Amino acid sequence: MTAPASGRLASLRDALLITAATYVTTVMGLVVSTIIARSLGPEDYGRYSYLIWMSGLLVVFCNHGLGISGIRFVSEYLGRGQQQIARQIHGWLNKWQQISTLLILLVFTIASWWLPMAGWEHHRTLLLSILIIGVASKAAYLFDVSIAKGHKKFSVEALTNTVMSLVYAAGVGLLALGKADLNDYAIFFGAVSFLHICMVWWLMRKNGISPDYTPCPPDLIQHIKPHIAWTVVLVAVATLSNKTIETFLLGTQVGAKEVGYFTIATTLTRGGIDLLSSSLTAMLMPIMAHAYGAGGSEKVNTILSDSIRYFLFFGLIIGGAGLIWSEPGIAILYGSQYQAVTPVLQVMVVVGGLTLPEGAFGALMSTTDNQKLRAGIATLSVLISAIAAFVLVPKFGLTGALVSHASTRVIIFLVTAIWIRKSLNVTFPISHIVRLCLAAMIAGTACWLLMPHHPAVLTQIGIGFVYIFILLGGTIVLKAWKAKDADMALMLAAKKPRLFGPITPWLTRWAGSLN
Repeated sequence: MTAPASGRLASLRDALLITAATYVTTVMGLVVSTIIARSLGPEDYGRYSYLIWMSGLLVVFCNHGLGISGIRFVSEYLGRGQQQIARQIHGWLNKWQQISTLLILLVFTIASWWLPMAGWEHHRTLLLSILIIGVASKAAYLFDVSIAKGHKKFSVEALTNTVMSLVYAAGVGLLALGKADLNDYAIFFGAVSFLHICMVWWLMRKNGISPDYTPCPPDLIQHIKPHIAWTVVLVAVATLSNKTIETFLLGTQVGAKEVGYFTIATTLTRGGIDLLSSSLTAMLMPIMAHAYGAGGSEKVNTILSDSIRYFLFFGLIIGGAGLIWSEPGIAILYGSQYQAVTPVLQVMVVVGGLTLPEGAFGALMSTTDNQKLRAGIATLSVLISAIAAFVLVPKFGLTGALVSHASTRVIIFLVTAIWIRKSLNVTFPISHIVRLCLAAMIAGTACWLLMPHHPAVLTQIGIGFVYIFILLGGTIVLKAWKAKDADMALMLAAKKPRLFGPITPWLTRWAGSLN
């Protein structure tokens, strides 16, 4: 087997590992969300959601993109064969990650006595204790798995997420059986967060990934610092534009129940996106960085073109099927008391699916040292989000938060695509994009014609699968794929003949038709 073919198979194997782990993590996350929501009811579940949101926000501020820089530079120098330099970069970034976490938590501890806490006002000490433990643990965990990705050790994140998701789901199930209250669930969340870092430390040592704290060459530090500086701005601004302002305003000016509704829609949307695109997202930046170190911008642009097609295909699946499945999904999982989530979820999955290629744009800008460009786009995003949220949320509540989020995402996606095409001189696969969208339109029209006026739950679920099958068939008939896509499918079939043997002759003919 040739070296390129072997590399593609290794990438495919990693993708399958991440996908399997993501399935477990997403399903268990959905189970946890459902159990806690049904156990606590809308009001207390909204308070629990506010805790989870605040924890995630602080984790991002603690790491402020140091993990992104770790993936970027560790991958690049490993791609150049300079392992010692890569370990020194790991050590230097790790030191600053720890300092950053300490400072952020200190500032938050002081500020917490004046910040509104959306129903936690009488339990500030408990909330603060949980957040300090949980945030410090999760921040260190996310930094370490980023370094592991730079080493192309995707199993570190996959195994940790899988095991911890199972532990979390089992614990939440036991708490529900014991009629636990909000405080019990919150304490358990902090404990599971701490277990994350314990497991990832063990896996890092097992895989031989360790930092070198000897000083990096000064010229290398000067090369890294601009990337970090712009990444700090980027992450801070992007975090504020990622439903953060909407969630904060819902929690402080509307009510905890609305926070819960907004969180459920966000969780389900993210779950659908992760199920279909997480492996590509997790691998894209390390692969781009290796390609950039080995062959420069030309190889990176080829990867970008392919990734846009893949992201869009997954996004069209998410948007169409999610639109159809939102109503029955909420009814089955959360019950009638959460039906207000349905229209919010429908809008979020459609917008999230159509803007999914944004992940490829971000990886490209980070890999090619265009963090300044990315930060500019993110700053525009937070300005639009802030204006829309402060105008709409206090007056229209949950609907205002939804409009604010959706309009910001669409505008920024279009601005990013135009800006990247002009500034970085990349070529988008326009003809393939048009064919993918045309296939989705055909599938959506067919399902609209099939849908009864008052469909049963099973009917809606079945029509969702019909949409996926028609979309997939349409992409093949309209030749929305390239020959190398078919070749990769053939390589996978050759590795798993028992599973894919019956369709191998058809795959061979399909590959021939694309050459």
